[in-house]
Amino acid sequence: MKKQALVISLLLCLFIVATVLSGCNKTPGGQTPADPNTTSQSPATEQNTFAIEKITLYFSDDQAMYLLPESREIKIQKDTKTETSIAEAIVNELIAGPTDTKLRATIPKETKLRSFKIIDQIAYVDFSEEIRRNHPGGSSGESMTLNSIVNSLTELTGIKKVQIMINGEKVDTLVGHEDLSQPLSRNESIIKK
Repeated sequence: MKKQALVISLLLCLFIVATVLSGCNKTPGGQTPADPNTTSQSPATEQNTFAIEKITLYFSDDQAMYLLPESREIKIQKDTKTETSIAEAIVNELIAGPTDTKLRATIPKETKLRSFKIIDQIAYVDFSEEIRRNHPGGSSGESMTLNSIVNSLTELTGIKKVQIMINGEKVDTLVGHEDLSQPLSRNESIIKK
């Protein structure tokens, strides 16, 4: 009987020690602490580093006669959230094209945004050569491209005009029809109501 009691006591002690040791690697909430070497963020951390911005982009209708709005939500890093970073995101979203299949892209998808700055409420948007080289051409197509960019950017309160540039240089025109020597203003008449 003494042997049996000793074995039971020993097993009970081992059970208690195992229980205590398994709880040592847990935080007070019962969760295992995160490995400091991992880089993934929890959803709560991601929410703290990003802000959601609602933007309005303008894309062409299928006849290249009017621009139609497309609302979109974008993530902007909170520590870099400025009007310039939001405007850069708008241009990159325009390059990515519409999500609505009834709308048409206005900027060739191979185009890159080289630089962007805002000075005295004028946005200086510098595109790569592809905006001109891969453009489908025509006066309507050129009008859709330029008004899409200008109207999308002037949705922001800090931008009143847009100067289009290519490869760091001011250009006279995109594909031969519209004057780009001066900053462009918003054109409400091309937006389909």
